[in-house]
Amino acid sequence: MKTKCLLFVILMLLITLISGCSNEGDKYIGKWTGLENPDNPRSYIYQISIEQNGDNYIIKRKISNYNEFNPDRQLEWQEGKEKTESATLKDGKLVSGNDIASVSYTYIEKDNTLLYSAKGIYLQKDDDNAIFENLKKQAADALTKYWEENPLKKTSSINDNPFEKYGKTKW
Repeated sequence: MKTKCLLFVILMLLITLISGCSNEGDKYIGKWTGLENPDNPRSYIYQISIEQNGDNYIIKRKISNYNEFNPDRQLEWQEGKEKTESATLKDGKLVSGNDIASVSYTYIEKDNTLLYSAKGIYLQKDDDNAIFENLKKQAADALTKYWEENPLKKTSSINDNPFEKYGKTKW
C-alpha cells in the first residue's frame, strides 16, 4: 500500500512538473498565413514560421504573389525571398528589432490568429499549408477573372510610322 501511495505521489509530482513547464510562447510556434489585404485576394500572401531557440524565437517571413504585370498574362507565381529575424517574448508578445525600430507579433486567443504589427496583418495558424494553398488558388482565380474583364489594348509598336498613323507629312 505504501508503494502505491508513493508511486501516486511521484506520478502527481511529475504531472505537475510537466504541465508547469509549458511556456507562454508555445502558442506562437508553428506556421502562420494571411493576406495583406483580406478584401483583395490578389494582394500579397504572407507566410510566417516561428520556432523556439532557447529563450529566443526564430521568425522566418516570406511575402509572395502572382505577377499581375506578366505581358503574356500567364499565371506566374513570384515566390518571395525568405527573411529571418530573432525575437524575444516581452509582455506576452514576440518582439523583434530594437527600441528604435521594432516589430511585434501578438497572439489573439479568441480567434487563434496572429497580428503582425508592421503591416497590421492578421495571420491564421497554417501548419499543414491548407490556408496558403487556398489563398493562392483564390488569387489565381481573381487574377484570371481580372484579366478577362480587362483585356489588353493594342498599343502601337515602335516600328509604327507616326506620319502614316496620324496622316501628317514629313518635313
